[in-house]
Amino acid sequence: MKEETKVSIAAMIGIAFEFYDFLIFGFVAGILANLFFPSGNKIVSLLDTFAVFATGFAGRPLGAIVFGHLGDKIGRKYTLIITMTLMGLSSLFTGLLPGYAILGVLAPTLLTILRLLQGFSLGGEFGGGITLSAEFAEPGKRAFYTGIAQMAQGIGPLMATGLIFVFSSIMLPSAFASIGWRILFIIGAFIAVIGVMIRLKISESPVFKKVKEKNEISHFPLVDAFRIYWKRILLGLGFIIGGTTMTYATSVFASSYLENVIGVPARLVSLALTIGYIVEAISILLFAMLADKVGRKPLMVATAVGLLILVYPYFLLISTGQFSLILLAQIMYSVIGSMSTGAYATALTELFPTKVRYTALSFDYHVGVAVFGGTTPFIASYLIYATGYKLAPVYWGIAGMILTLIAYLLYKETKGTVFEGQEVLKR
Repeated sequence: MKEETKVSIAAMIGIAFEFYDFLIFGFVAGILANLFFPSGNKIVSLLDTFAVFATGFAGRPLGAIVFGHLGDKIGRKYTLIITMTLMGLSSLFTGLLPGYAILGVLAPTLLTILRLLQGFSLGGEFGGGITLSAEFAEPGKRAFYTGIAQMAQGIGPLMATGLIFVFSSIMLPSAFASIGWRILFIIGAFIAVIGVMIRLKISESPVFKKVKEKNEISHFPLVDAFRIYWKRILLGLGFIIGGTTMTYATSVFASSYLENVIGVPARLVSLALTIGYIVEAISILLFAMLADKVGRKPLMVATAVGLLILVYPYFLLISTGQFSLILLAQIMYSVIGSMSTGAYATALTELFPTKVRYTALSFDYHVGVAVFGGTTPFIASYLIYATGYKLAPVYWGIAGMILTLIAYLLYKETKGTVFEGQEVLKR
């Protein structure tokens, strides 16, 4: 197997774990609400649970700064091993944590701390994984190898929804609420072990090594990134907003909404999402290959426009509660949303030089995800609660995607960019 492929797969496992763990938390939000936030009002308990979900994202920007600094100072490989280890431990202890009935207020407190630790460790994942994948790839195949890593955005949720479908099909609801959800988090810890083993066997980024040999490493990557490239950081942040809002609205919020508000059985919800994620994983790689041919910008703009058109029909279709229409909505979203998944990630790597790339990517991605992704389930639930209008989340999705469309339109094509030192690498 080529080193580029191994590196991209190693990155994919880490990013997949991110989506797996956080989506598992969202998918079992109703169970967690009963176990950790018992009250007489189901919506209030659910809001408390999503508030904890959002606090988990608060650790991401800090993790992005800390691990971005390490990644740009000591290297990408070992920084990514540290982040994967922390993620695995957080997932393991979440699965073992007793509920409110046993620990009282300590239970939701510990749950919140574990979410913060999980978010902190995840802060170094996306930026490091995407950076490493892009730096190993030739300029003409950069989107393809980045696309392999980005397939995680379909594979991670696919693992989550697939396992939920299996567990909810073979276990009684009471058994799943008691032990099934815990097993899902413990499985996440095993995924982390596999990820660490693979990362121990890959090489350090050849581009980073060249920069280090020339003594061009930044002493303060975050400072240099903001001092010199602040406009690009703002632009990159715009790339993240719309897709993040839609991703969490169509996964974490949608699953909880369908089960707790519309009343669709959990196994049917997970089945529809599972099929959608299979389509998404395949589509991501195909569109990433296309981005190497036609450029990043056309696919990015097409995605933003397509999702703006789709967002209202999506929520309208899933609100019917009919499985066939829910499945149609998920497949349409999976295809349209995947058009830019490899393209925008590749474009982000090409916006920044090697000495600040890990830091800048991590900051952009995790600040965007923390502010717009972590709050989406809570805001969507609150909009329905406050207005009584079940399609109210549509307007949140539209607002986020408009901001991203503006960023995509301002972006100047970077296809064919050669990283510093890459022109002298021997392949």
